[in-house]
Amino acid sequence: MDDKKKYVFDIKTKDLNFKSLANLAILLNKIDVDNRPIALDLKEVESVTEDFFTFIKNFSETTKLTLLNIPSELFAILNLRRYDKNVRMFNNNLDYIEDKHELVNRKFHVVK
Repeated sequence: MDDKKKYVFDIKTKDLNFKSLANLAILLNKIDVDNRPIALDLKEVESVTEDFFTFIKNFSETTKLTLLNIPSELFAILNLRRYDKNVRMFNNNLDYIEDKHELVNRKFHVVK
């Protein structure tokens, strides 16, 4: 593990939509992260809009972004859309902090 401080933000909403993501972007832009890793803990999230994927893509271009505790349906969508190329993903906070057991795309296929 590197010696940089890691930030974890618990997302306390069930629906990640444009409004909640705009508020999150404002918060993240206000803090001075000095290119430190930032993780979004998604354990309480039940649904996302297309804005979430745009947010992830845009934000990960300038920041080391990680997603934690990803709901299984969202994890499947992230992998199918190849967002694993933009962000790191971990099953839980401890794995993220210890930088172990990163979730990777195993190139699964949709079965009809």
